[in-house]
Order: sequence, then structure tokens, then C-alpha cells
Amino acid sequence: MRKKSDIAAAMLLLFSLFLAVSPVTADDGDGKYSSDFSPASVTIGGRIAYTVTVKHEPGQRVAFAMPDSSRLHPFVLIDRQEKRPRERTVVFQAMLAVFDIGEYALPPVTVTIRRDSGADTTIQVVPESVVTVNALTDSSVTALLPIKPIKRPYPAKADILFPLLLGLVVVIAIIAIWYLVKRRRGSLSREVDHSKVALRKVRKLEKSLGKTVQPEECYEQLSFLIREYLEGEYRIKALEEVTSEIAEEMSHCSVPHADILIELLVQADLVKFAESRPGIEECRTSLERTRSALKNTGEPNKAAG
Repeated sequence: MRKKSDIAAAMLLLFSLFLAVSPVTADDGDGKYSSDFSPASVTIGGRIAYTVTVKHEPGQRVAFAMPDSSRLHPFVLIDRQEKRPRERTVVFQAMLAVFDIGEYALPPVTVTIRRDSGADTTIQVVPESVVTVNALTDSSVTALLPIKPIKRPYPAKADILFPLLLGLVVVIAIIAIWYLVKRRRGSLSREVDHSKVALRKVRKLEKSLGKTVQPEECYEQLSFLIREYLEGEYRIKALEEVTSEIAEEMSHCSVPHADILIELLVQADLVKFAESRPGIEECRTSLERTRSALKNTGEPNKAAG
């Protein structure tokens, strides 16, 4: 007797499972309706594909409707669409999400068939089986274990070696460029004849005197070209120093005609700061003295840079 009861219970269970997964089909004389959904079991927040298929007679139009959001609980409508895979067949597809734990029947879909004569037939299609919604975690878990801190992976040797090599190459490149630029500047400085450059500027200044250049401006330019000459030829920081400091440095460098150059710088300072007002002839005399001092500059007297 016990074996027979076990067999009957097993057959009843199989029959129940068959009903749970088999789509519901109905026929009211105007069309054939079938509904289906999958999966039969989801976790909370999971998605359910809900399908209603209607086969209708020629000349009939089919419309679908679902309850509003307030009557869909615990389901939420994510998406819906209608398709016509073949003639006289309409398929309604809805994507639902469920947000509660338990067993729930799916919401009904209202199917309306409209005839050309104006008469309508309305039916609600609902699957007979229910969907089971499970929790995300095991119900037996009553406490969460503390989260372990994330361990940072040890960097590979190649990951460290490449940036080090790259940085070393960059440093070497910077040093090499700096050396080449400095060497180039030094060679250019040695190649330039600063006395000739200064003499050209003196001649140009003489031609412009009284035309585009007045005596005050002439002395200002004369002071600049003498300072520029001393800095380029003898490495004296004449462009940054006052006349007294230039005189001090020139005394250590044995600059030829240093007394004349200093007198010219002092005269230029008087014009600039003491409001001395020289004439054009006086200015021509200063330019002539400058030219004479620069022409008689001797190479052996230059200081080493």
C-alpha cells in the first residue's frame, strides 16, 4: 500500500510540474489565446519574459492592455511590444521585473478583438501557474562576515623597470642637450668678434645722430653697446652692474683703454641721471673716442671666461 501511495504522489507531482511549465491555451470561438512566461523561478529584482499569442480570423484587429502600475504590484513593467510573426497571428511580449519574495500569479493581459462589423470581444488571459521569487541570499544567513580589505597586487619587475629606464633616458637626454647648447653658445661666443660688432653699431649711431637719434638717446645707446661689448668680450656682467662695479671688474681683467670706456659710461650716466644736456658735437667726440678705444683692443689682454 505504501508503494502505491508513493507512486501516486510522484505522478501527482509530475502532473503539477507539467501544468506549471505548460503555456495556457484557450479558444472562445473568435480566436485562440495562449500565454506563457519564463523563467518559473527568479530572485528578487529578476526579469520575467511574459508572452500572449492570439490567432484571429481575417478582418479582425487585436489590441492588448495591461493593468496600470498601481495594480501590477509586485511586478513592474519594463518593456512591451507587439509583433506579427505570420498572418492572422499577433504576439504580445512584456518584460516584467518582480520586487517581492513569494509566489505570485502574473498580471492579466486584456485582449480585445474588433470586427469590421463593430462588435468587440474582450477576454483576460492569465497563466495558471505562478512565479516563485526567491531572496538574494540564503534565509539561514543571519549575519554578514566583515569585508576583507582588497589586497593590492605586487607590481611586476617589468612594470617598475620600464619607468626607471624611461626616466633615466630622459635625464640623460636633458643633460646631453644642455651640454650641447652650452658648448654651442661657447663656440659662438668665441667666434664672434665683439669689437667689430661694437664698431658697426658705433658707425650706425654716427649716421643716425642728429636725424633720428638725439644726443640724449645717443649716449643711452652708446652706454648699452659698451656694456654689451664688455660682457661678450671679457665676461663682465656689465649689463647688470652699475658703472662703479664695472670699473672694479675691469681693473682685474686688464681691459685695454679701460679708462676711456669708464669715462664714456660715466658721461652717459650723467646724461641719464643728472640731466646733462650735451650737444651733437660733444656726442660725436664721444663716439670717436669709443671707436678709437675699440680699434686698439688687443687680443692678448682678454680675460679667460
